[in-house]
Amino acid sequence: MKLVPMRFKGVQWHHNPKEIVFECDKSVKELSSPNGTSYIQNMGRKNMIISGTGELYGNDCLEQFDRLLSLFRQGGQGVLAIPKITPVYAVFESLKIKGEPKPDVLEYRFVFREVMEKKQQDKTENYTAKEGECMWDISYKFKVPIDTLVRLNPSVKRPDIVLDGRVIRLC
Repeated sequence: MKLVPMRFKGVQWHHNPKEIVFECDKSVKELSSPNGTSYIQNMGRKNMIISGTGELYGNDCLEQFDRLLSLFRQGGQGVLAIPKITPVYAVFESLKIKGEPKPDVLEYRFVFREVMEKKQQDKTENYTAKEGECMWDISYKFKVPIDTLVRLNPSVKRPDIVLDGRVIRLC
């Protein structure tokens, strides 16, 4: 099975990362009571951190890195789509070259931070896909379950294909 490339804000990685780490934490506070016992208070989930390492290879590996660096410099929030994982809304927090560059190979490290604030949902029935968007991106953007989008749009054979300019039914 061929995995779809990792994407952020519609920009595809040329090669999927070798390693991806998801850090999921909660804020937990231990409180003491007057009778000498303590209890735990769950303060809620923290924003997930998605990090990893990879290699860009080929005679254009520096150009590949420049595309990622340009995406990093854009700033702002967007949908991060990783193969086999439900997309998340995130910020590109860090991008680093790892180790010494080798001929036609560049190792890198990245960090994304999940954004948990909810975006205001549009009340539209149809949506025209922007460049680089797939059904997963649209599902996340409009808070419509992916199963619903697939059912409403039978002409789209796979939810991970790029839909540039196609009109998608939302409800």
